[in-house]
Amino acid sequence: MTVPPHLPAPACNVSNHRQWQNIKILLLAVFFGLFAGLTGAAILLGWVWPSGGSVQNLIGASSGNLLSRETLSDNVRAESEDRLGAVYREISTSANLSYLNPDKKIGEAAFISSDGWMALYYPHYDGAYKNWKVVLKNGSVLNVVRAVRDRYSNLIFIKVNPNNPGQQFKVANFSDSLKVSQDLYAYGASAWHHGIVENYLSQASDWPHLDTAPTIVYEVNTKLAPGSWVVDNDGRFVGVVNDNGQVMVSRYIVAILPGILGAQKLAYHTLGLEGWYSAERPIVINGELVNGFAVSKNIFGNTLLKSGDIILQVSGQLANAENLWYNIVNNRSLNLKIWRRGKVIDIVASVKEI
Repeated sequence: MTVPPHLPAPACNVSNHRQWQNIKILLLAVFFGLFAGLTGAAILLGWVWPSGGSVQNLIGASSGNLLSRETLSDNVRAESEDRLGAVYREISTSANLSYLNPDKKIGEAAFISSDGWMALYYPHYDGAYKNWKVVLKNGSVLNVVRAVRDRYSNLIFIKVNPNNPGQQFKVANFSDSLKVSQDLYAYGASAWHHGIVENYLSQASDWPHLDTAPTIVYEVNTKLAPGSWVVDNDGRFVGVVNDNGQVMVSRYIVAILPGILGAQKLAYHTLGLEGWYSAERPIVINGELVNGFAVSKNIFGNTLLKSGDIILQVSGQLANAENLWYNIVNNRSLNLKIWRRGKVIDIVASVKEI
């Protein structure tokens, strides 16, 4: 091609220019393709909703969702705390001043009745309670006038007197709905801690134990302080943390509430058997593992069930800790399938209270 003398030499070839443009478009496409994995949703949002489609907004929303799983809403947190009280052994004095010594704090108690009954996890209870004080979130300091110990769960049920006649207390809403991977929120040492349920266990600390004694616990992925009360996302009280850092479910509290609120004493529904579940101590018969409840003692002296029996089924269900407990608490008599000296037999056993 001849260049006119009055024009400068061409800077580039048109075909080369178009080729370079295509390369740049291809590179941009690759770049945005890689970037789309992180920001594609934000770019699309920016097209259809410019005011809210920035990458910063999208990432911020994602971070907020992650954070919300580890924290309770302000409302649920406040309502839960209104149903708790800090228990102290006594009020300390110095230079004619009264104060609450942190070293005297026993733990947190939850209201189970509007007239002042509370539940407290305290395995080291020695029978002394008359100097105990309960401090509420609103600043009230209440006197403890009665205490009832449940030796099976290490719970102490205490009664406080209101400072004002006719005063009513907010009562915890109990639930035993727990499952693996569920979020939990434990209140202890005046702070909230998040945890996730990792495992279900049937584990008792004392051998043997009563057939309906609390043995069902849940392991959590983080260390929780013993005595902490545990709630779910909705603020329902699902249990209390034991000395092993496991969550003991609230069904045991609910089961004995009628006796506490009515006769003001503990009343356990039971078959009158002591022993253990196969999940706690594996039971072996003729070289094979057997699932059920092994009877070591009949505290009622009833000849229908004897030491050495193994309860295999209750009302057609496997006799594990949960099924046996549920049926005993909710029925007056039970159809049992038991193993005795090499034979499987069916009997009907009565449920009593102790």
